[in-house]
Amino acid sequence: MRCSNWIFCSFGCRMSSVPVKERVKVSQNWRLGRCREGILLKWRCSQMPWMQLEDDSLYISQANFILAYQFRPDGASLNRRPLGVFAGHDEDVCHFVLASSHIISAGGDGKIGVHKIHSTFAVKYSAHEQEVNCVDCKGGIIVSGSRDRTAKVWPLASGRLGQCLHTIQTEDRVWSIAISPLLSSFVTGTACCGHFSPLRIWDLNSGKLMTHLGSDFPPGAGVLDVKYESPSTLLSCGYDTYVRYWDLRTSVRQMAITCWPQAPPTMVLCDSGTGARRPACTPSR
Repeated sequence: MRCSNWIFCSFGCRMSSVPVKERVKVSQNWRLGRCREGILLKWRCSQMPWMQLEDDSLYISQANFILAYQFRPDGASLNRRPLGVFAGHDEDVCHFVLASSHIISAGGDGKIGVHKIHSTFAVKYSAHEQEVNCVDCKGGIIVSGSRDRTAKVWPLASGRLGQCLHTIQTEDRVWSIAISPLLSSFVTGTACCGHFSPLRIWDLNSGKLMTHLGSDFPPGAGVLDVKYESPSTLLSCGYDTYVRYWDLRTSVRQMAITCWPQAPPTMVLCDSGTGARRPACTPSR
């Protein structure tokens, strides 16, 4: 994914081993808008990588590879030599997600890759007619979204990899996707160009539309990232520079209970990882 130069900002996501007093301090800093920036990695090519923090390791995509780096004991820097290199795509890795012992990757080559973290096992299969922009995996199920205006559901079982369970026509390019913690549905975030609602929830078992979220998105307000905070709450963010916090227990028209605007012009992505207590929002300027 090519774009402007990138600086990784450390927002204090590694909270699992932090004392309660320090957590309160970090929480206050978030509330007051204070943060500390630090450059963990540099590279020459202009790219916007996807990344995920998992325990004491940072997984990050660079071109058609996914690299795993381990934090040093101080927790503020990375070992420069990667712990693992996961390859297989012919074009850039657009997105990936860690699911138990696997990494599920989405590529610009229209393929999905399945890698085992602690072995050399890797499988890739053709999934979409154009680049796969996003994937998620929970409970042995993979969901994917593509520029070809479809979302698809796949099994993770080794004997059934590549067997599509459902193909959903979204009428718009799919930029983001996430499975509900209840494993009963999933949400897609689209470009808001070919369909009036960029956020829609689909039944995971049947592939049928369940509902849509919000009704006041301007044209082109594509949703670049979505993340469930709980079975009933959801975060979304994208080209309109807002981070929205949705409560799925209320009516469709009143679901957005909190919005955080960013300084335009920018687009916003939410970074996440194990132990995160707040969304880390990465503006691309």
